[in-house]
Amino acid sequence: MLKRMFVAPDPGRARLRFAVRAVLGIGLAVVVCGLAGHSLAGAVTGGLAALLALFTVTDPTVRGQAVTTALLPAVGMPVLAAAAELHDHPVARDLTFLAVVGAGVYARRWGPRGHSLGVFAFMTFFVAQFLHATPGQLPELYTAVLLSVLTAAVVRFGLWCYERRLPPAPVP
Repeated sequence: MLKRMFVAPDPGRARLRFAVRAVLGIGLAVVVCGLAGHSLAGAVTGGLAALLALFTVTDPTVRGQAVTTALLPAVGMPVLAAAAELHDHPVARDLTFLAVVGAGVYARRWGPRGHSLGVFAFMTFFVAQFLHATPGQLPELYTAVLLSVLTAAVVRFGLWCYERRLPPAPVP
């Protein structure tokens, strides 16, 4: 009985493969950021970018996943810049954060890609505020996001592409 309580069924070990891929991708992204000489803020931002690239991108095709992954930095970098620039202006920062949240929720109407990009925008703004990012840190944070999304893409599509063997998702 205890085994059934703590061990969930995993047919084909799909969840295990997904989790191993995520741990590998996030860990490598943080290591790459560290090797690039990034500070703790850069490594945290990079780790979060890799996590989101691996967990939120759920397009039904591998090609769609690749396109969505490539678009993540295009959405994250302007939001990162806005969060850093508005750090010392609480009212404008909070209103911008609400606008990012609203845009992220609205983007869900475009399916999995819109959902992924909306979550990425929201979390990028959030992490910049959480880490008290300043405009002077933007080059490092941009590099961390780019390196981490690239690392996550290499793990997802190069080293660990089991999506090619999965059946296509049913159309709702």
